[in-house]
Amino acid sequence: MAKSNSIEQQKILRVFRLINLLRGNIGKPVHKLADSLDTDPRTIYRYFKLLEALGFEIEKKHSKFRIVDRIENPESFSFGTFSDEEIQFLNQLIGKSSKKNLLKESILQKINIRSDFRQSVDQLFNAKLGISVDLLSKAIKDENQVILHDYYSLSSDSVSDRLIEPVAFNTNFDFIYALEVESKEMKLFKIERIGEVVLTSKPFKFQSLHQPLEQGLFGFSGKSQFPVHLKLSKKAFQLMMEEYPDAKPFTYTKNRNQYYFEGKIPQLPGLARFILGLPGEIKVLEGEELKDYLREQLKKAESFF
Repeated sequence: MAKSNSIEQQKILRVFRLINLLRGNIGKPVHKLADSLDTDPRTIYRYFKLLEALGFEIEKKHSKFRIVDRIENPESFSFGTFSDEEIQFLNQLIGKSSKKNLLKESILQKINIRSDFRQSVDQLFNAKLGISVDLLSKAIKDENQVILHDYYSLSSDSVSDRLIEPVAFNTNFDFIYALEVESKEMKLFKIERIGEVVLTSKPFKFQSLHQPLEQGLFGFSGKSQFPVHLKLSKKAFQLMMEEYPDAKPFTYTKNRNQYYFEGKIPQLPGLARFILGLPGEIKVLEGEELKDYLREQLKKAESFF
């Protein structure tokens, strides 16, 4: 039954990805669509029939296919927007096996009339993270190893497959603590950077090495400790509290309107990215490693101009 549900989830996700690929003024050939969805052309043609049965119009020009919008000004249709309840249902629709109901039909109709649905579809695909969480949860329960297919490492800017033994999720279920089999080290993997979770039948081999790894500040973890002292504007302080609430214990204020961060961080990229995104709002008072890293990033940025 679990295998059947997983197959259905993949089918649903693939159909919504196809809708996204067919949006826009430039069509796409069937073989390109098949490659993008990791399937075959015959399946793509079957999906075309499914979309047409749902009310979509598939146009073919010069062996390229696209979805034709039915109305000239979709913005004028207020009923083309999505309610919070419908967005929540869309997440559940992709993350879990769905059943036919009226809410689903309402959403499909709105997809059909919205020409600016691309952004909503992009948000919809975040729901595929729920599938990854489900599979990782199963692996933890069954104590089986897992392959993180096409995992993107931000620190090395590379994509590779990682064989892991998952141990636990963080509080928000956006990271998985796991033992990386190759390095025999506990690491923190971000769920949204996983291309695909592939379950294996191989049982855990290194349980004695399983140790909880606490999530570091600003989205990174590690054994290194870089001392940092920052002065923040009110805007920067407010954004830091909203985006990185774990940083709050390391902040303090002076004279009610002067804001500071002082602490040790495990890696530099996360905080550096935050600082560079708020030019003129944050001053680095202490932290030579951070200053050098920021200079390096600014030098890289100059090469694009």
